[in-house]
Amino acid sequence: MISIIGVFVSSTAMIIVLSGFNGIEKLVENIYSKHEADIVISPKIGKTFYETDSIINALNSYSEIKNYSKIIEEVTMIKHGEKWTTAIMKGVEKPYVKISKLESSIIEGNCNLWKNSSHNSIIGVGLQNQIQVSSDSRFNNEVIIYGLLREEKISRTNKSVFKPAKINVTGIFNITPEFDEKYIIVPINFARNLLNYENEINSIEIELNSGIDPLSFKNKLATVLGDKYNYETQYEKNELIYKTNAAEKWMVFMILIFIFILSTFNIIASLTMLILDKKKDISTLISLGATPNLIKSIFFREGFYINILGGGLGLTIGALLCLVQAKFKIIKLENSVIDHWPVVVELWDLLAILFILIFIGVISSYLPTAFIIKRHFKSYFN
Repeated sequence: MISIIGVFVSSTAMIIVLSGFNGIEKLVENIYSKHEADIVISPKIGKTFYETDSIINALNSYSEIKNYSKIIEEVTMIKHGEKWTTAIMKGVEKPYVKISKLESSIIEGNCNLWKNSSHNSIIGVGLQNQIQVSSDSRFNNEVIIYGLLREEKISRTNKSVFKPAKINVTGIFNITPEFDEKYIIVPINFARNLLNYENEINSIEIELNSGIDPLSFKNKLATVLGDKYNYETQYEKNELIYKTNAAEKWMVFMILIFIFILSTFNIIASLTMLILDKKKDISTLISLGATPNLIKSIFFREGFYINILGGGLGLTIGALLCLVQAKFKIIKLENSVIDHWPVVVELWDLLAILFILIFIGVISSYLPTAFIIKRHFKSYFN
């Protein structure tokens, strides 16, 4: 019974922990994939490139492209009242709101950057906390953005190196802590005027139609636009995050396998004691004509059934607990992007754990049986 409980607890823990990692991985993928473009085009050399007719005509000619937005992105200084901070100003076109699904992340105000034919801005909740600005027009929602001009030399006496421009904050977004604490989003014309850009841009963000493979289309774009640009897919841009999540999951999986192997020592000990306890009964069977293989198979099946019974129950209960958590959200999380612990049960994990159960079950049942029968009953078969 102790052996069954050991295997049961180990297999239950394996499926629960792996499903928890799956849930976190899906959550991270959803956060980043929801708000980021499928493909980003940026210059290989320098920070900017020129917005040429050839690039725009090429993008307009592809039916695979759903939306695209030219981007101007630069570090600036922001002032509200007596509070100052640095932030990344991101100048965008109207399609960017659809590309980034920005409207779904607005927690205060709205994301209309071009409301009432004037330029407005939206900022992250982290940046809002730093400068203490409201998006409510009834209060002072005006900030001053200072852009660093490239053609000016930085010195203590040169005050014209920074160009100020006023803009109202009309919305607050909450996406990820890294993004929320750094970014202020403004219309691209506002950014262009502030930085004295003409037709330079920093990047182009592209949203593809559903069903289009970003990697294949990226290669297609590169053959047309040339090798002067970097073409990054959503996965490539966040590759480190995805690989880290996967590595953590499989490292924990290996640790759980090790714990499961330790739990099978109970089976080895149980089989050893059972064989020694039944020594007289085994002698009787041998006298009646039982072969070594028959004796081995009896105890091998005993150990194997313990493994399968405990592991099968563990997998079933573990999967049911995960499904209950996924449906009813019993375990809560505080101060997080979601209010519950995410879990996702994947068929591949169930099959992997089942294979390990069978593999380790066969080894842990066969080795002690074969060794003890050979050592203690060798003289009976001569």
